[in-house]
Amino acid sequence: SRYLAACGALSVMITAISFAPAADWPQWRGPNRDGISKELGLLKEWPKEGPKLLWQVKDLGGGFSTPSIVGSRLYVMSNQGLEDEFVQARDVKDGKQIWSTRIGKVGNPNQQPSYPAARSTPTVDGEYLYALGSDGDLACLEVGTGKVRWQKNLRADFGGKPGVWAYSESPLIDGDVLVCTPGGDQATLVALNKKTAEVMWKCALPGGDAAAYASAIVVEMAGIKQYIQLVQKG
Repeated sequence: SRYLAACGALSVMITAISFAPAADWPQWRGPNRDGISKELGLLKEWPKEGPKLLWQVKDLGGGFSTPSIVGSRLYVMSNQGLEDEFVQARDVKDGKQIWSTRIGKVGNPNQQPSYPAARSTPTVDGEYLYALGSDGDLACLEVGTGKVRWQKNLRADFGGKPGVWAYSESPLIDGDVLVCTPGGDQATLVALNKKTAEVMWKCALPGGDAAAYASAIVVEMAGIKQYIQLVQKG
């Protein structure tokens, strides 16, 4: 199974039986954002001596991001201090860095209780990766090189209002649409063209509710396709 737990991101360990072809895990909570893996033949329990350690790295930086894995690459967000928050691509076989791209600084550094760090899981969609930094820096990167194709800031461009612990959302890609949650009274929720970052629509909730620590999902109810998101008050 291709499962990685990274908490604090000070070190990352990969434990597995083999690197046989496995299903991709391209975004927060998996392919359908439901936490369900369709892989078969998994162990029902760990061997007595524990799973075999294949590799370990200790140079990721800090943060609370969980990784996405597509093909032979692992993508994760982390930070060095409070001025540099970045996305990294690592080789699944040995954990070696392929590229690293800075997208901004750590958001709300004076939060209380104080846990300022990178938070979001990158979303991989074909040849591109979409990442949201904790300070509201939203970027589209080329998965091959890490080059930035376009970048926005949820505070500066949409009057965004994050919660106390800054932005923690993993961008939702639905066809050609990118959905994210700036919060605030201008664009509590916004939909962008994923290729150009052009605004497709903005939804301003009464009272300008702040963004919370949740990521939007797609559902269909009563024959109507909907985006469901949790903000500070509901």
